[in-house]
Amino acid sequence: MDPNDRARGNAAGRAGGRSKGAGIRGPSSALTDYLQEIGVTEHFRERRRREAEERAAAEQGGQQGEQQQQANAEAENADEEGAETENAEPDHEETQDVEEETADSALAADMQHAEDQAQEAGPSTVTVQIKAKGKGKRKKDEESDYEPEDEMTVRGGLNRSSARKGGRMHDCDMCGKRFLVRGEMPDQLLCAACRRSKDKASAADAASVARRARTVQKKPAARHKMRKTEGGLLEFEAELPTLQNLCVRAIARHLDQVDSLGEVSGPSLDRLNRIISKLRVLDAQTMRLFMGADRTSVTLYDCTRIDAAGLRRISDECPMLERLDLQFCGRMDGASLLALAQGLPKLQHVRLDGAFLVRDTEWAAFFREAGGRLRSFSAAFAGFGPQAMRALVTHCVNIESLRLAECSDFDDDCLAMLAVPITEYEEAEQEAERKLRAETGKGKHAVGTVLSWQPLAQLRVLELQRPHKPMVCTTARRVVRALGAQLRVLDMSGFRDLDDGFMGDMGDHATSLQELALASCDSITGDAMAAFFARRNGFTRVDLGRCYMLTDNAVQELVRHSGATLRHLSLNSVDDSLTQNGLLALAGQMFEQCVGGKEPRLAEQTLGCVGLEVLDVSWVRSTTDNVLETVVSQCKRLASISVYGCGSVSAFAPVRPGLKYVGRECDTL
Repeated sequence: MDPNDRARGNAAGRAGGRSKGAGIRGPSSALTDYLQEIGVTEHFRERRRREAEERAAAEQGGQQGEQQQQANAEAENADEEGAETENAEPDHEETQDVEEETADSALAADMQHAEDQAQEAGPSTVTVQIKAKGKGKRKKDEESDYEPEDEMTVRGGLNRSSARKGGRMHDCDMCGKRFLVRGEMPDQLLCAACRRSKDKASAADAASVARRARTVQKKPAARHKMRKTEGGLLEFEAELPTLQNLCVRAIARHLDQVDSLGEVSGPSLDRLNRIISKLRVLDAQTMRLFMGADRTSVTLYDCTRIDAAGLRRISDECPMLERLDLQFCGRMDGASLLALAQGLPKLQHVRLDGAFLVRDTEWAAFFREAGGRLRSFSAAFAGFGPQAMRALVTHCVNIESLRLAECSDFDDDCLAMLAVPITEYEEAEQEAERKLRAETGKGKHAVGTVLSWQPLAQLRVLELQRPHKPMVCTTARRVVRALGAQLRVLDMSGFRDLDDGFMGDMGDHATSLQELALASCDSITGDAMAAFFARRNGFTRVDLGRCYMLTDNAVQELVRHSGATLRHLSLNSVDDSLTQNGLLALAGQMFEQCVGGKEPRLAEQTLGCVGLEVLDVSWVRSTTDNVLETVVSQCKRLASISVYGCGSVSAFAPVRPGLKYVGRECDTL
């Protein structure tokens, strides 16, 4: 037959077929119409009937064993397909869409090829071989027919073997996608992709928790233990605390449960007292632990929480007291102070810091009562004025040490009472106090006699630190002329009006000085200090802080004449005229300036300050690592060096056991 005639016949047959089936039909796709035209649906039904007949024959012929083996094989294939579906990547949905589009394109191409074959074969029944290209695997030689009701199953990634094993279709609780569920119903219906996402999120959370736990459990790097001292100094903990120190700390923490300390040594008791005062738990109840009828010395480092009644109780519990040291006693008043003087007949040494409630007249009453018993007296931050000073000079003739610091009412008239009266006013003021002393019968003189002025012949220590009111240099020179020969310690820090004439009188009269403090006396020149140190020797402690006109020559003279005995030296903030040559003098290297601007040359080599223990060169910017290396190598006993504000002192500064740096910038917590 001619090919053209065959094509016309096929077209006529198709037209006739459509005319036979003309009528009202439900909605259907073009692909369904095409499959019906080529007979794919009839062939599928025949294959189903054939499979049913084969199963019936197998049941009758005793082929149950083979049927069981085939079912097991199909189950294994289904499990492999499900595992491959679950092991897919998290982007399974996007990959599935791409594969579905590819499968649709391939299916359309196969359908076109089948249509060409159908045109050649005619209207007879034709078997179409469709190769599945989706996610489910098919055998290459399997004959399959496409039905509209199977479209959702193919696109959902399910095969017929999965459907035959049972189960129900459900919607995913997270993404809403339909999937097959077998067995027991889980608490949360999740498809394979959402279940993997949830598992990964749970694993990430568990890893984060474990990582945080490792971070918390990780021990910090070993660091040196450091402690903070009273002056803000950060020091290395040189050694482990002793058992005694640990016991003292335990007692301090549980002081409210302690009734009595029993037999405790003096150093341990003082250490416990310091710890308790630092913890601010010392009050009128806990202070009784440090009292006793046989106590001759009482020191309370923080009396902030002790009221006036508690302070008066000291005389009742310690009647044999000879030394009393009360610090931060801001709640003490005049009545409690007078009660101490009357209730302690053997009291000789008194230190009261912060008693600002005691008035000037009450101080005077205390000195009249204490009389000649006092050997040393110290007051700081108190209202100590002219009346108190006049009573002290008149009645406490046996006093050996006098320290007055930061007293608000101490003025130049008070200072003049230490010297010989030169004006009628001064004589009249002291005459009244001497008459009062004669009338009360205090001291070794008879009642009714009027005494002339007499110096404090036993005075050895005189410290008048940082007065709040201005002092006249002439008055200070009078005091030096009157008392300079007997003084061992002189501290006039803060007397800004002192000049070179004062240093001249010091050189003439202060022949026995061992400790000298002239901090903040910035009117004294370096030449005057050099001349003074050249005339006197044997100093053990010298404080020249903030004496801005101090020169290298003055330090060299100090080292030449007192280098062997000097233990404590302060050059704080002496930065205007002091150079490295002055600091090197501490190591015994005496440099002198050369004419013509040449470099200084080493003129003399001495032993230097071989006994120096404490050195303060804070804010002296000429201090460097090299200078300190020279000084430390020569001063073998040096234990503490203050270097606040010295930026040239680094971590490479010389170190040795027992030496500590205070205020070094590179030292951090």
